[in-house]
Amino acid sequence: MSDRYRLDRELGRGGMACVFLAHDLRHDRPVALKVLHPELAALLGPERFQREIKLAARLQHPHILTVHDSGETDGQLWFTMPFVEGESLRERLGRETQLSVDDALRIATDAARALDYAHQHGVVHRDIKPENLLLTTDGSTLVADFGIARSLSGADDHLTQTGTSVGTPAYMSPEQAAGQRDLDGRSDIYSLACVLYEMLAGEPPYTGASAQVILAKRVSGPVPLVRRVRPAVPEALEQAVATALAPVAADRFATAAEFGRVLASAASAVSTARAAAFVEAGAITGRPGRRPVLWALIAACGLAVATAGVLGVRSHRAAASSELTRLAVLPFDNQGAPEDEYFADGMTDAVRGKLSALSGLQVTARQSSAEYKHSDKSLREIGRELGVEYLLTATVRWEKQGGANRVQVSPELVQVSTASMRWQQPFDAAMTSVFEVQGQIAGLVAGALDVALGPKEQLALAERPTRNLAAYDDFLRGEEASRSLGVGDAPTLRRAVPFYEAAVARDTTFAVAWARLAVAHAGLYLYGSPTPAEAKAAERALAHAEALAATAPETFVARQSYEGWVRLDWTRALAAAKAGLARYPAHPDLIHAAGLAERSLGRFDAALEHFTRAQQLDPRSLGVVRRRGETLLYLRDWESARPVLDQAHAIDPNDLYKWQLSAMTYLTAGDLDGARRVLARVPPTVDRIALAVNLALYGDMYWALDEQAQDIVLAQPMGAFLNYQVAFTMVRAQLHHLRGDSALTRIWADSALQAVQAQLRAVPDDAQLHVFHGLASAYLGQKATAIAEGERGVVLLPIAKDAFNGTYIQHQLVRIYVLVGEFDNALDQLEPLLKVPYYLSPGWLRIDPTFAPLRGHLRFDRLADGR
Repeated sequence: MSDRYRLDRELGRGGMACVFLAHDLRHDRPVALKVLHPELAALLGPERFQREIKLAARLQHPHILTVHDSGETDGQLWFTMPFVEGESLRERLGRETQLSVDDALRIATDAARALDYAHQHGVVHRDIKPENLLLTTDGSTLVADFGIARSLSGADDHLTQTGTSVGTPAYMSPEQAAGQRDLDGRSDIYSLACVLYEMLAGEPPYTGASAQVILAKRVSGPVPLVRRVRPAVPEALEQAVATALAPVAADRFATAAEFGRVLASAASAVSTARAAAFVEAGAITGRPGRRPVLWALIAACGLAVATAGVLGVRSHRAAASSELTRLAVLPFDNQGAPEDEYFADGMTDAVRGKLSALSGLQVTARQSSAEYKHSDKSLREIGRELGVEYLLTATVRWEKQGGANRVQVSPELVQVSTASMRWQQPFDAAMTSVFEVQGQIAGLVAGALDVALGPKEQLALAERPTRNLAAYDDFLRGEEASRSLGVGDAPTLRRAVPFYEAAVARDTTFAVAWARLAVAHAGLYLYGSPTPAEAKAAERALAHAEALAATAPETFVARQSYEGWVRLDWTRALAAAKAGLARYPAHPDLIHAAGLAERSLGRFDAALEHFTRAQQLDPRSLGVVRRRGETLLYLRDWESARPVLDQAHAIDPNDLYKWQLSAMTYLTAGDLDGARRVLARVPPTVDRIALAVNLALYGDMYWALDEQAQDIVLAQPMGAFLNYQVAFTMVRAQLHHLRGDSALTRIWADSALQAVQAQLRAVPDDAQLHVFHGLASAYLGQKATAIAEGERGVVLLPIAKDAFNGTYIQHQLVRIYVLVGEFDNALDQLEPLLKVPYYLSPGWLRIDPTFAPLRGHLRFDRLADGR
């Protein structure tokens, strides 16, 4: 080992290993080198040790002390880790005994995030204790020794003979103490709760003269409550610790992520409580002559209130009715500078999100409420259209003049039936208290609506997404650009990505920003250019989101998007959506995501049910309405699709895809003139050039355009096609072929072929690129290549794998066979397409000129006649 490491000095010695400060000669860096005691090394053996150490080395997380290197030298087993400037938690507790609530929560939250990441990768630590939590000089916490605890776990029987065991009695879960081998993450949660209890109380929850005494207390005595030792600990935090210390694993938090989220919320609650203490001194004040209600501030801060009639028990009204109170949060009116509009929108979304987490309310989703921004309609009209009982409105001003940095919010809760004000309360707070204000508003609204707040709800209201206001500002700008990812077109997503990236660069623990970034990159992979870099960016952002907040609804949506749009694994995509719905059954985005997955798995009726349910919760969401109309179109129920798409028109008359779908309902019915009439009546506010390009680009509807519209498409530069050369050249080749210009067809087909081949070198398994390769080759008369590429595309994405997108791929293979004169093969592929959900129909076959060469063929004529 001397050729690789220079030992400088011994850092410490424990029951299992000796730790040295060493210098890595190869990389010129200090490392901590841990050498197992000889008797343990002999029991383990090098093979098991290396196998488990390698597994631990794969854990790469901001709060895990990773393994650099490992090996065996003269029978000694060793591994190296980064040398951390700082101290262990044990050293700090030896010096201070008890830590502040803030510090204890920060340390435990960091550790919980690390544990959740490890658990998701199948690794249980088994020895969480203060010695294994390292505190860096910059205030971060690192969990150490994953490898050694795991490697020793399989040798428990032999270790007992040496007087050593895996785990430490004062922190060991009851199931681990009982010798249970198949431990899961809940055992680590228990151990972490013991450490947190010790940080708050000054000693572990169970103490005794021997390990046997400690273990006996754990299984026979009640769970100790930390407030009996330290009354200043918030009651909600005490309840969280008690839950994590439950003797039965099933009674604890299900995941370390859930425990971490509760702890993070508790940290916000403590901060908010501190702010509330300054109310009388003017830290957060109402307008002149008004003062915030003290109870409301306490409730919003997440502090427990002893009066059972206030928080402990639901009101008589709530208990007597199983119906949820229906509420919509309308876009808050920006009273500040025009460039602060995004900030008012962000405040709206934040308050809506907090209210949506309360079990007593059904809150209308963002897409539906956002339509009423600057609306001239009366509140009664808006309430009736949204089908709600109450509306929350507000004005927002971000005051930045004269060195001030304050936020002023004046919310009002209006009862729709009477148009009367149910509650209103102005706030004027420092910008640093913006998250507290959001929680306070939500808490006051809940109180006004007689919705009970338990400890979890209180913590949820106090939770803050980030502690970095600059990161939050970037995030809000990304939300504004993407309409909270309510859009899926590539240009919009490209505008949003830099803001989300800036947010996570400022705060690497900003979980929801990572989740949004993952969806944006997955969307760019689907709607833009499917490059490996885009896929990797989506994967990286998703990994961060899951490491930080695996059970957040935004993270489930991100996982569904990545699995479906990037990996094309719709089974896993559906599993992600269902896992989210198990926690958030009324979340419109998750319901919508489940519908997308069901549809690609071929279960169109189930998908339609999901989209219908999503529309009930989010009636003015353009995306949901379009998906529902699109699904009805694929089911060839164009009569039912049209009124649904009319609803989309009422939401956004300028939406291009809505006009395309509406035209397609007539093409499916075999009515080309009807489709063109639809396109002719688009309002003057619609960008007709963009609409024509959209029709030529998506669904290959170039043939449905009239000659003037075709000319418009041919006159556009590549920028109109999102600078995507494959699309730009393919559309031109197809239009010139439609017009019978073989020379221009070959010119553009050759350009398309080169562009496709260049893309395929980067993404060789992209099914759509292969069928485009086949089409371009067919236009060039390269029959064998055309067929091979088309068939390759169908193999890569068959209908059995993706019932929604696979039909389009098979449709392109039909076109290839037609172009090269293989009519029987074309019909062999076409006949199944008319038996599964897809927009092709007998009527479509009769009017689409790409099928003209098949007309007169007996099998085709039967299909076109609907026989």
